[in-house]
Parts: sequence; C-alpha cells; structure tokens
Amino acid sequence: MKFCVLVLWLVASFCAAQNSAEPPATTDPATKAPLTMDWNGIPTVNVNVVKGSVVVANQAGDDFDQTVIIEAVNEVGKAFALGYQHFSLRSHSRSVPISFETKLPPGHYSIHADAVAEIASKHAIYRQHIEGPTTFSITVI
Repeated sequence: MKFCVLVLWLVASFCAAQNSAEPPATTDPATKAPLTMDWNGIPTVNVNVVKGSVVVANQAGDDFDQTVIIEAVNEVGKAFALGYQHFSLRSHSRSVPISFETKLPPGHYSIHADAVAEIASKHAIYRQHIEGPTTFSITVI
C-alpha cells in the first residue's frame, strides 16, 4: 500500500512539473558571487607543520568588513585555529594572501577556511567555506 502511494505521488509530481504553465527558471552564467575564496597555497604538511594560504575576492559593488579564519579539524572534531584575519576589503578587489603556518599535535586532519563579509549599510552578510583538497596525518610531535 505504501509503495502504491509513493508511486502515485512520484507520478503526480512528475506530471505537475511537466505540465507547469511557468517556464523553468534559468540562471545567468555571467552572475558572480559577491564573495569568493580560493586556495592561494594548497595546504601542505612537513613533519608536524601545516602551511598554506587563501585569497578572498570582493566582486560586489560595496566595500566589505571581512573576516577570514582557517582551522584544522581532527578526527574527533576538535578544531585548531591556523590563521585569522579581520580587514576591510574594497569593492571589486582581491585580498593579499592570508597565510598560515602552525605546528599541530598528532592526529588525522582536514583543513577548513571560512570567510564572512559584512556590508553594514545594507544589512548584508556573505559567507564562503572551502576545504583542503586532501586530509593528512601527523604522527610526530
């Protein structure tokens, strides 16, 4: 019985989507996110030291009050701050590389970077999150 109800619901949903009088929504490929962040230096590990850098870009028409934090998160969810910067970022510009280099205790880690930009006059907040391309282990103190 439940299977029949599920099948009927799926068929009705499909038909409603196919018969809609509204055209499907489209996106403009030229639309840019107001805040972007990329790895400038991919995180690397040498013995027990992790280092790298990120760059944020303001593609909006307003200046940002920008905060960036980079952290290493171990296998039990404990986060270690690797880098933190708070600065003003002018419209249509990129930040200087935000570098980090820190010793970490033994463990298995992934690197996360978070950027938060505020435009106070517009009551707008933009967020960006990226993760390192790989995880890594530190076995030496």
